Amino acid sequence: MRLPRQLLIAALALAALTAGSRQAWRSYQRSVRQQAQAEFTQHVSPMLRQACWRCHGPENQKGLLRLDTLAAALKGGISGPALVPGEPEKSTMLTRALHNDPLREFPPKDPPSDAELVAMRRWIAAGAPWVERKEKLAKVLAPQEKIGNAWSDPRNPIVKMFGGKRLDLWSLKPLANPSVPAVKDAHWPRNGIDAFILAKVEATGAQPAPEATRRTLARRLYFDLTGLPPSPEAMATYLADSSPDAYHDLVTRLLDSPSYGEHWARQWLDVVRYSDSNGFDYDEFRPNAWRFRDYVIRSLNADKPYDRFVREQLAGDEMLAGPPRDIAEQDCLTATGFLRVGPYDNSASKFGERDRCRAQVMADLVETTGSAFMGMNLSCCKCHDHKIDPISQADYYRLRAFFEGTKANDDLALDLAPQHAIILRETLAIEKAQQAIADIENPALERIRDARRAALPEDKKKLLDTPETAYTAFIREQIRIIKKSIKPTLEEAIATFTSEEKDAHTRATAEVQKMQARRTPPTPGFLVTDAGTTPLATHILYQGDFTQPREEVAPGILSALDPNPIPPARVARENSSGRRTALADWLFAKENPLTARVIVNRLWQSHFGTGLVATPNDFGFAGSKPSHPELLDWLAQQFIVDGWSLKKLHRLIVESATYRQGLATAAIADAPLFNQYAPRRISAESLRDSLLRVAGRLTPSQGGPPVWPELPEEVLSTSPSALFENDEKTRGWYPSPHEKTFVRSIYLVQKRSLHDPMLDAFDLPDSNLSCACRNTSTVAPQALTLLNSPLMREVAESFASRLQREAGSEPEAQVSRCFALALQRQPESDERTACLAYLHNHGLTELCRSLLNLNEFAYVD
Repeated sequence: MRLPRQLLIAALALAALTAGSRQAWRSYQRSVRQQAQAEFTQHVSPMLRQACWRCHGPENQKGLLRLDTLAAALKGGISGPALVPGEPEKSTMLTRALHNDPLREFPPKDPPSDAELVAMRRWIAAGAPWVERKEKLAKVLAPQEKIGNAWSDPRNPIVKMFGGKRLDLWSLKPLANPSVPAVKDAHWPRNGIDAFILAKVEATGAQPAPEATRRTLARRLYFDLTGLPPSPEAMATYLADSSPDAYHDLVTRLLDSPSYGEHWARQWLDVVRYSDSNGFDYDEFRPNAWRFRDYVIRSLNADKPYDRFVREQLAGDEMLAGPPRDIAEQDCLTATGFLRVGPYDNSASKFGERDRCRAQVMADLVETTGSAFMGMNLSCCKCHDHKIDPISQADYYRLRAFFEGTKANDDLALDLAPQHAIILRETLAIEKAQQAIADIENPALERIRDARRAALPEDKKKLLDTPETAYTAFIREQIRIIKKSIKPTLEEAIATFTSEEKDAHTRATAEVQKMQARRTPPTPGFLVTDAGTTPLATHILYQGDFTQPREEVAPGILSALDPNPIPPARVARENSSGRRTALADWLFAKENPLTARVIVNRLWQSHFGTGLVATPNDFGFAGSKPSHPELLDWLAQQFIVDGWSLKKLHRLIVESATYRQGLATAAIADAPLFNQYAPRRISAESLRDSLLRVAGRLTPSQGGPPVWPELPEEVLSTSPSALFENDEKTRGWYPSPHEKTFVRSIYLVQKRSLHDPMLDAFDLPDSNLSCACRNTSTVAPQALTLLNSPLMREVAESFASRLQREAGSEPEAQVSRCFALALQRQPESDERTACLAYLHNHGLTELCRSLLNLNEFAYVD
C-alpha cells in the first residue's frame, strides 16, 4: 500500500529531524564526555593519587578498597562499590569525602579541597569516564647494554637522532690541557692568564693598555671583591705602602674580609634564582629562606671548595646519617634550600592542581641545574628534542629523574646535638605530664565505652569477641566500624568526672600548658630530603604536558656524553635514594667538561664585565663561542688543581697584568681581546651600600631574618602581595624599624613581585629564573632616583652631618673630606673652586648630593 504524497513528505521530514536530533544528541554527549575526561585528568586523578592512594592504592587497600583503576573503583570494598557512574550520591568515594559525613577518614594534613570535591561530583554525574595513565604500558628508555658517547659509538641515541650531526659543539669536548703560549713581550705577563691574552693581542698587531694607577686599582679591587668603596684611610695606607707585596697584601685583606662573602653571595643567589617569597598569586613570604642566603655567605667567606659547595646544595641531606653535630653538618641540611628557592605555587592544592605544581617545580630544578652548573639551556627540551644542540627530550627527563624523590621537609630540625638534647629532655617531661592527664581521662573513657558496648546487639558483641587469629579482612573492617561507633569523645568523658577528677585534670592540664609555653622550640629549616629510597617513575611528557606521560626514563645525564642510566650512589642517610648524590658525583667527574668551565667563566665575567664565553648560561650552539678557548680550559684545569678554590681563582685573575690594565682608546675587536679595562657601573646593591657607607649609616649585620625596608604607599597599593595580610604574616608588607634598615642590601627582604624601587631602577634581576648576567641600562628614572628618592635625601643629610663632625666648619676642609669619602681622591683645582662656590650658594647637603650623583661614584674604571 502506497502512502499519500503529503504523508510521505511529512514522514521523511520527521525522519530527517529525528536523525539530526540524534546527531546533535550524540555530539552533545561526546562534548560532555570529553569535558568529564578533562575534569578527571586535571582534578580528580591528581586528588586520588594525593589523598586516596596511600590507603587505597597499589600498595595498601584499607577496607579491601582500591582507587587506582576504574575496575577497582567499580568493584569497591567492604562497604560496596566506591563509584556508581552517573550517580554521585551513591558513590562512596565522594560521599565519604564530604565534610558532613561522620565516617570521613581522609588524611587531615591534606584532605581534598572543596573545589576538588565539586569537580569529582561533576565527573561522576557525567558518567565517570576514567582516563587510564599511559605509563602502565610504557617502556623504560634505557639501553640494554652499555653504550659509549656520541663521538665513539654509532649506537649512541644522539648519533641516531641527529644523523651524526651537531657533535662539534665545543663545550662538550673534553677539557684540554694547553701549554702557556710564548709571547714576544716576555716582561708583560705576570701569570699564565697574561700569556694567553697577550698572544692573541700580539697576533692582531695591537698592544695591551698601560697599567692603571694605584688608586684606580685599589678602588677596582674593593668594588670587585667586597662591593664597597675603600675608606680614605684604607686608600691612604695602600698608596703609602711602597713594598713589592702591597698589591698582593691588599688582595689578601679583601678576600679575608666578611664583606667578600656578602658581595659574592649576591652573585651566586642571582644564578640560583633566590628569593624570600614563593611567587605566583600572593607571592607569600618564606620565613626561613634566609638560612640558605646565610649559608652561601658563610661558605664563600670560608672558601669552601666549589665541588663541596655544589654537592651540599644538590644532596647535602644525603651526606648525614643523623642529626647535625656541628655547623658544618648543619650547613649540609641548610644547603638543600637550593632545591626550594625557586618559584612555588603554594595555593595549587586548593584548586586540585598538585600535579601541575609538581611538574613546574621539577621543570625549575632541571632548567636551573642545567643553566647554573652545566651552562646548558634545557628549557625547550621539556616539550621536544633540542632544535640546535645535541640534546634530546629524553635527556631533560633523565635529569629530572634525579630529583623525582625530593620533598620539602621543614619538620627536620636544624638543632645541634646539645640543643637537641635539651629539646628531647623537655619533650620527655611534657610527655610524662601528658600521661598523667591520660591516666585521669582513660578510666572515664573506658566507663563510657563499656556502657555503650553493653548496649550493643548480641551479634555485634560476638563480633567484637572474635579472636584476632580468626580475623578476615571483612571481619576486621566490621570490627573497626563498631569500635568507632562506641568510641566516646573527650568532652563526654570530662562530663562524667567526679569533683576530685576535675580538680586533678585541671591542675595537670595547667602544668602541661606551662611546660609547653617554656619549652625550647626546635630550629626550623627550609630543607629538602627524599621521600624514600624508591622515587616515583619519571616519564617523558608529551609536548611537556604533565597529563600526558609517555615512556619511562631512568636517571641520566646528557646522552651525548653518556646514554647509560646513572646508578644511585651509596649515601649516609637512610630512606634516601642516593640519586642526587650520583648527579653531584657526575658534575665533578673528570669526564664532565662543563662544570669547571662554567664557574671559571662566571668569575671572569664578574671581574671583566664580559665572560670568555659571553653567554654564561648557554654553552650551546645558540650561545657564544669562547673568545679564548685555550685560556678557558687552562683556567679550568688550574681551578681543579687548586682544589676548586674560588678565592685562589679570584687571586689568579686580579693579580694578572690583564686585570691591572687601565682604560685605552683603541677599538676592541669583535671577539674581545681584553687588552683594556672597560668601565662598569656597580650593581644596584653595591650602589645602595656605597651610599650608606659614605654617609656613615651602613650598619654591620650577622645575617638572620631579612630586613623589611619602608616602601612608598603608591608602590604597596599596586601589589597583591602587600595588600592582603594574613595571620601568619606571609602576605602583606611589614617594615622593620627605620634604624635597622641600613644593612647591606643582601639582607633586605627579596620578594619576587615587589622590589625596593631604588634597587629596581638599577636593574635588579627577575628572580624567577637563573640570572647569568645583569642588564646595565641607562634610563631617566635612575637619575631621578639618585636626585629625589627618600633614601637619597636621607643619605645626603647624613653625609653632610658626617662632614661637619670630621672636617669641622671650614669649607675647604669639608670639600676635601667630601671628595675623599665619596671618590677616594682629592679635588682638582677647578673642581675645588666650583664646589666651594656651590657650597656657598646651596649648602653642604646639596654639595653631598651632587657628588653622590657623579658617574665617578657609580662607575669603576
